[in-house]
Amino acid sequence: YKKQFTGVVFNSFNMRNLFFNSIANMGRCTVVVFMLLFVCNMYGQQRFLSNHPRLLFTGAEEAAVKQLIQNNQLAGELAEFLKAKADTLAITPQKPYLKDKYGNILWTSRSYVNRLGTLALAYRLYGERKYLDAANEALLWVCNYPDWDPPHYLDTAEMATAVAIAYDWLYDALPTSTKDLVKKCLYERAIVRVLREYEKGSLGSWAKRETNWNVVCNTGMVLAALGIAEDYPKEAAVILDNAAKYMPNCLKHFAPDGVCYEGPAYWGYTTSYLTLYLKAVADNDNGKGGIAQLPGLERTALYQKRTLTPSGRLFNFGNAGADAQNSPAFFLFSRMYNQPEVAEWYREKLKLTMQDNLLLHQLFFLSLPWFDNASPKKVEKIPALEIYHNTINDIIVFNGNRNKKGSLFLIAKGGEPRQAHQHLDGGTFIVESNGVCWTEDLGADDYALPGFWDGRPDGQRWKYFRNNNFSHNTLSIDHKIQYANGEAFVCEEHTDAKQPSVKLDMTTLYKDQASSVFRTFKLLNDYTIEITDEVDLLSPQSIVSWIASTKAQVEVKENRVRLTHEGKHFYMEIIAPAGATFKTYPAKNTYKGEYPIEGYNMLEAECGLEGGKGKVVVRMSSKRNMR
Repeated sequence: YKKQFTGVVFNSFNMRNLFFNSIANMGRCTVVVFMLLFVCNMYGQQRFLSNHPRLLFTGAEEAAVKQLIQNNQLAGELAEFLKAKADTLAITPQKPYLKDKYGNILWTSRSYVNRLGTLALAYRLYGERKYLDAANEALLWVCNYPDWDPPHYLDTAEMATAVAIAYDWLYDALPTSTKDLVKKCLYERAIVRVLREYEKGSLGSWAKRETNWNVVCNTGMVLAALGIAEDYPKEAAVILDNAAKYMPNCLKHFAPDGVCYEGPAYWGYTTSYLTLYLKAVADNDNGKGGIAQLPGLERTALYQKRTLTPSGRLFNFGNAGADAQNSPAFFLFSRMYNQPEVAEWYREKLKLTMQDNLLLHQLFFLSLPWFDNASPKKVEKIPALEIYHNTINDIIVFNGNRNKKGSLFLIAKGGEPRQAHQHLDGGTFIVESNGVCWTEDLGADDYALPGFWDGRPDGQRWKYFRNNNFSHNTLSIDHKIQYANGEAFVCEEHTDAKQPSVKLDMTTLYKDQASSVFRTFKLLNDYTIEITDEVDLLSPQSIVSWIASTKAQVEVKENRVRLTHEGKHFYMEIIAPAGATFKTYPAKNTYKGEYPIEGYNMLEAECGLEGGKGKVVVRMSSKRNMR
């Protein structure tokens, strides 16, 4: 790479010689004009701010943030909260270089994103020496690790993010010896590696693939490059250009409505790093590359907010759990795309985070410099049916009138199980009323399970209970799993009807089991929804099982179910086929090593269809009479 860039330097040197030789014979005024043009051209080529801090929270923004802390109560409370966290981190022992059971140091890297970002911000806001000393100690510590685990490049990308932020924010205060070590580490452990990856990596490379890795890794490399750009300006330019070239490989999947097909956990991961990239490039490179204008990104924060249940629950499909939702990405999106309803919602989330001392996102500290105090001018209107279209995972959201007690909320999905982090869950849903989620998704299992990533149709991934359709709120035929190379997608929608409805085509998920499978959701009123499964079986003797999981107490009476939780009730009834009944049983692990399953009950209705063709209709309501 030295050789590669030497060619550019020599070309520039020759051009300068040619320039100065050519103007030697010109008049004085002409020389002045040409000199001005030359200087302007050279300045225009610089793609980073001349001074530090230049990453995420520039020096020019510092005075306004300090004023905000004085004038805004929530911002002031947030500053005190962060100071308390920094006080703890300042005396927290360093983490040793130890690989976990997954064979990587990712959680160590993330802990240093939090540690170094929080300490560096506390020093900038309060100027207390203890924060600088603690950050300096942490920088020296991680830069003396033997490596940042390049085989699992997320680890390197997050550590580079942590180190670049602290180096940039503390640039004027750090010892020269620390800065020299940091520059060496960022160059050798990040910049050299990513330049090689851009040149030689395949489309499956961490820098080019179509998953969260792409955005996280490219963002970490951009921050590293911009952090030391005055020392390696040409390398920084190459990284900026290539990041903008390859990040759309992942981000194209957010089109058109902002869905992250990998699931809510990876929405959080991808967008938290995406917003770092967007802010850094906006401040240093005038937003070149056009990433902020990619289809779907403008809607993605609204999508995430509006797909939460009324009680604030995530629809944790795929490899997702109840992850921290206090990512500062919401503030960056609200400011960038003028979405005050997102800012208002996130401010409430900040209050709850501090009040209950919730688990913090590793980038939580940016909530203060990115603080958005905007409020919407009118109350947000919530449609009865919203459909967020996506090439992989269509998302469907029904809302009863939230001003009515007992109104219903349901969210469902399509999907392609073969894609990253997906389950055999096409057609699954969760439903909530009265602040209780009545059906559940069991979420992610242990990534270290044998064959966990073997997603072939006969792959071991689908043997684990959480990953297959036996644990999800969908169908199985003859107690068989869905076909992993199939898909479920929205094929019909009636969003403006008096009783809005949407139909999923799930046919290919039941390859060799049925010639057609369609699932329709219809909102009958604010309290009641009906699910109709139209199935044409290949064998008339086959049995269709309607399955749901719940954490509520279950009472079954033939074709009716009453669910109870903390004195609240929810009802289900099989309308068709005639004679079908529910049964219930505890959800159980199927293989050793799976995360324990406790407190979940399964509901199942085994339905035979006359002639192998017919409908399974289940009505669900917060009202006993289903009206």
